[in-house]
Formats: sequence, C-alpha cells, structure tokens
Amino acid sequence: MEMSNPFLELAATGKNAWWRYVLGVLLVLMMWMIGTAIILIPVTLQIVSEASPFGLALALLTFAPMLLGPMLVTRWLHGRPVATLVGPERRLNWRRIGVGALLWLVLAGLATLVDALLRPGQYMLNPAFFQNLSLLLVGLFLIPLQTSAEEVFFRGYLLQATGRLTRNVWMLSVINGVVFTLPHLANPEAESNAVLAGLNWFVFGFFATLITLRSGSLDYALGIHAVNNLFGLIIAGYEGGALPALALFVASELDAAYALLSLLVAALAASLFLNRLEAPGVPTASRQEQRYG
Repeated sequence: MEMSNPFLELAATGKNAWWRYVLGVLLVLMMWMIGTAIILIPVTLQIVSEASPFGLALALLTFAPMLLGPMLVTRWLHGRPVATLVGPERRLNWRRIGVGALLWLVLAGLATLVDALLRPGQYMLNPAFFQNLSLLLVGLFLIPLQTSAEEVFFRGYLLQATGRLTRNVWMLSVINGVVFTLPHLANPEAESNAVLAGLNWFVFGFFATLITLRSGSLDYALGIHAVNNLFGLIIAGYEGGALPALALFVASELDAAYALLSLLVAALAASLFLNRLEAPGVPTASRQEQRYG
C-alpha cells in the first residue's frame, strides 16, 4: 500500500505538469554541461595543469552548476521554494548531517580495516601525503560541493519528480539508484569491471534514496555522501579511480567485489541505525508514513 511521504509531498506545493519536469531536467543538464565547459577552459587550453591544486579546484567547481540548476528550476519553473528540495523543515539540519557523516566515517573505517587485514600489503602509506596538502585542502573544501550537488539533483529534484508517479519507497529507490548509476559509468572504475562498479553505484544510490524517504529529508544523505568521498580522498584511496590517489593510505587497486560487499553491509547497518534513531518521540502514524510511505 502506498502512503503519503513528507518529503515527496513537498512537490505538491508547486506546479507539477509532466512537461515541467522534462524541461527541468533538460535545463539542469544544459546548465551543467555549459557551466562545465566554461569552468574548464583554463584546463582545456592547457593554461592550468589538471593535476595542480587549481586544476582540481576547477574540476570540482564544475558541480556548482549542477547544484544551482535544480534550485533555479524549482524556484522559477515549478514556482516553489528552493528549500523544499531539502525537506519539510525547509532548512539544513546540521545535527542530522553530522550524525550521518560520523556514522559513515566509522563504517568506512571498519570496512577499510577489514580489507587491510584480508589483503595484507595492499594498503601502503603514501610518502607524498604531506606534499599533497594543497590538493587535499582543495578537496576538503570542494568535495562537499560535489556531493551536495549530486544529492540535491538526484535525491532532491529527481526523487520528488519520480514521486509524482509512485509513492512506493522501494520502487523509487530502485529508479533513483539506476539513474544515479548511469553518469558514473563514465568513471575509471567501470573500465576494469563495469558490472561490479555499476552495482556499487546502484547500491549507494538506492541506500541514499531509502534513508532520504524514511527520514523525510536530505540531511543524512548529504553527510554520508560527503564523508564517503572525503574518506577516499584523504584517509584510504586506491590507484586508478575517479579521485586522485592522494590519501594517507593507498591501495594498488580497487577490489570491486569486496567494495560491493562492504557497501551492502555498511548500508544495511546505517539504515537500521538511522531507522532506530528516528523512531523515538515521533507520533506513530506520522512515523509510519515518513518511513514507509
């Protein structure tokens, strides 16, 4: 049975004709592509090295149009407040963001520790770590921009758009997971094993959608996604990935099978923890609609 969901209901406050969402997605993609081309002009013309701190900053700043696009489209095409992309509170809940970030940091750390124990010698201390501090600082400040842009577009705008078609939480999680996977297939990780890499992105997209619908806001997904990418950049990364191998510990290669298994376990553990965390002190009817609507 499909129930109402506070996060999806926010779309009802605006104009929701199907053509507005089709046009909205096209406008966001157009803004992202044009913005990316303009921002990367110094790199394209080889004025700036792609491997330099400025080059990394430009690469991450290409996500700014992806963040700005859904906001402009929501406000001017759908006629509703930009804050409705975040949740019913219409503001960021920093406690929830912090909880999501800390929870994922612990789970990612445990998964990496187990991986290091199962594959002795795979993770090596990066001797150039301190030499790359300028690059790491750029990533520390701008990766949250990248992850926030993806969350606002995929788990904000697109999720609320597909929520006009169905309120089934599982179907929406599958749809969003698939859509989230598609652009990531262009990443280097897909070159060695596209199936396993694709499943990793699908599981993350599915999980982020599920916790967004159950909690009724983007907050947990924002914190988790930011820490997920920052962990790979700063603490434990691997060669040949979408992120440069700048981390304190670097593996020679990604074990895609273990990455998928550990992601499944971490996503399940995080879902159970957050589900329990959200339960106390909320009226039963409201909680049931929020978690399972």
